[in-house]
Amino acid sequence: MMSRKYSVVHISQTPLVGAPGKIAKALQLSGIRSSCFCVNDYPNKGPLYKNFIDNTLPLSAFDKQLWDFFDYEIAKADILHIHNDIDLMILNRILPLCESKKIVYQVHSPLREGPLFVDRTDALEVDFAKKLVVAQYQPRHYPDYECVPNIVLDMPSYIPRREQDILKVVFSPTHSRHGRWNAKNSPNLEKTLTTLSDNGKISLFMPEKPVSPKELMLVRKYSDVTIDEIATGAYHQISLEGLCAGNVVINRSDYFSKRMLSLVADTISPPPFVYADDGNIFDVICELAENVSLTNDIKRKSYEFFMDNLRPELLVKRYVSIYDEVYEAN
Repeated sequence: MMSRKYSVVHISQTPLVGAPGKIAKALQLSGIRSSCFCVNDYPNKGPLYKNFIDNTLPLSAFDKQLWDFFDYEIAKADILHIHNDIDLMILNRILPLCESKKIVYQVHSPLREGPLFVDRTDALEVDFAKKLVVAQYQPRHYPDYECVPNIVLDMPSYIPRREQDILKVVFSPTHSRHGRWNAKNSPNLEKTLTTLSDNGKISLFMPEKPVSPKELMLVRKYSDVTIDEIATGAYHQISLEGLCAGNVVINRSDYFSKRMLSLVADTISPPPFVYADDGNIFDVICELAENVSLTNDIKRKSYEFFMDNLRPELLVKRYVSIYDEVYEAN
């Protein structure tokens, strides 16, 4: 671990399902001073409230000491990393403190998908030193941005399925979204899973309400299959968590999406995702249910891919390289 002489502050409007906070935590573990703030947590009557702020401080508490700490962190930071968007009140508060600082911008998944993917940096009127984009489907819409990874902080695991064990399947999307790239469900998926579960082919974990990330990861580690989504050509954070848990990860990732993950993981190997769509999801699940050896072979490949390429201490190097470049630039 090599200590850097600069510090980084991350800020976003919402927790963005914990993504900015995980980057900050990974930076801390690599020896870099880093903190993370969000303007608001998710609505306090909603299912996501307080589930994604383990590494993030929400500013909406209106606590004067917290705001003072926020101002202090901004004033002492060398690099400010803005994620997705922040409201103008916060931007106007921090810009006077940022005259000599380098500011980085990063695109994450939008909660609502518009007809056009607009470059929001123009509206912020900030001279960004770097523009980054999460290496999932988003680079298609921001081709001039530099690709960076999402990070999973959980301890990797691999628990083989025993011969007598029924196939354990997890399908638990974080959001019920719609859109070309944000859709999390498809017409045939839930019907297929419910049918196979009712017939005793699989053991299905498909909660009606979102489960906390810690609980869900524990469920994954004792399961065999994680289904991300089979509606688009993308993968999401769920797929990365499934690899970490040593699961067979099912999604509909196309070549471009898988290539983006390999790129930011600095590997020529594609992730061992299992392709499925509405036309073949039934057959894919049935084949796994009937073949323990096949299930374990893919589970092991998932775990090995994560260990070799996706551990946080490996992925954070991409951010460190970007910060090094930004910090050292005149």
